[in-house]
Amino acid sequence: MAGLDDALNEFMRQVKEQAELSVEETQQVTKAGAEVYKDELYKATKEKHYSNHKDEKHGHMADSIISQDRDIDGDKNGKSTVGFDSYHAQNARRLNDGTKKYKADHFVTNVQDSPEVQEKVLRAEYEVYKKITKGKE
Repeated sequence: MAGLDDALNEFMRQVKEQAELSVEETQQVTKAGAEVYKDELYKATKEKHYSNHKDEKHGHMADSIISQDRDIDGDKNGKSTVGFDSYHAQNARRLNDGTKKYKADHFVTNVQDSPEVQEKVLRAEYEVYKKITKGKE
């Protein structure tokens, strides 16, 4: 029985070693998903809130979406973030959430909650995860 226990323990050690990702590897995975989400948010923003207004300095809100392989504070911990630049963020929030003067259209929330978008994000992350773990076999 000790031989089977040893074999199972070794197997579990190998599985754990393959499944655990470093911060850098986790960043690669989440960045892939963030890029997909960024593209989907861009499409929704452009569809709902793109105008003919020519703002040479700040551009359109859809063109101000940024993605980074860091958390909201800029720390490298395996998280990635997507959002609007500081100039457009408040306007995006008002349009999404609504105010006394603006009826909410939830364009950001709808992208976040979309099962199709969530599946695309997970698929992109999984593809990167497979590449990373394949090298650990």
